[in-house]
Amino acid sequence: MSSATRLYDHLADEFEARIRILPLEEGGRLTPAYNGIRWDFRYAQGECAKQYFMLYPDFYDPATGASFRDVLLPMDEWLFARMYGISPKIRSHIHQKMVRPGTSFYCCEGPKIVAEGTVTRITGLFEPRV
Repeated sequence: MSSATRLYDHLADEFEARIRILPLEEGGRLTPAYNGIRWDFRYAQGECAKQYFMLYPDFYDPATGASFRDVLLPMDEWLFARMYGISPKIRSHIHQKMVRPGTSFYCCEGPKIVAEGTVTRITGLFEPRV
């Protein structure tokens, strides 16, 4: 798959996940989001559960691998996403220790949890960045 089908130029995604955007009735968003949203990431449990990190989702179509573009993301449905980390230091000191298939996390807007997710597959998290 070419990088042109992805939201972000670089291919060094950290891991893949399933994410469900919570509807307002569950304390989530009032309106749907677009791909490229910059939520804060928080682990659901463990020593880092109260910290926020810059891990951003790229929601994609699992049939084609292409990123969703210019469409509202459905709420209250499980969506597939490639997760991208921003900080190399945090990547090696935190995420490489915390992320495993099955790890639960939240996506937040300030202190408000607006989405929940589960890691499905590790991709580039343990690969050196170029």
